[in-house]
Amino acid sequence: MTVNDTASPPDASDASDASDASADDTASAGATATTSVTVRFFAAAAESAGAEQLQIPLPSDLPESGVLVTEFLDRLPELVQQQQGNTPDDDASSGTSSAQLEAPSLERVCARSSFLINGVRAHPQSSRLKPGDLFDVLPPFAGG
Repeated sequence: MTVNDTASPPDASDASDASDASADDTASAGATATTSVTVRFFAAAAESAGAEQLQIPLPSDLPESGVLVTEFLDRLPELVQQQQGNTPDDDASSGTSSAQLEAPSLERVCARSSFLINGVRAHPQSSRLKPGDLFDVLPPFAGG
């Protein structure tokens, strides 16, 4: 009797387990992509954020109606720091540029800014952000 004669054929469930795991990976990757918003920062907002565009995650317990813009703005500075790998205790020695240190705080810029959701003016007290939205932060611009 040879080794090949005693070996059992591969279990069909092994193949389906592999495809299930692959499907789970794909689903979780898709969930990650759809539970965030793209935030574009312009002018002083970009200076304050240290970036012109970021993918910002929304809360995992997000209601179907989305999150109020005011609630999102309350957390935006913290979320920006997390996206860039900074913590509030980081200082210039940890990679913060001198331009970022001199820029007005993101909270201050957002307090005077206008906002767009998917190209439409957003009203912070009543507009809601949903996964996949494009959110623009538009600080006051000088000139005409």
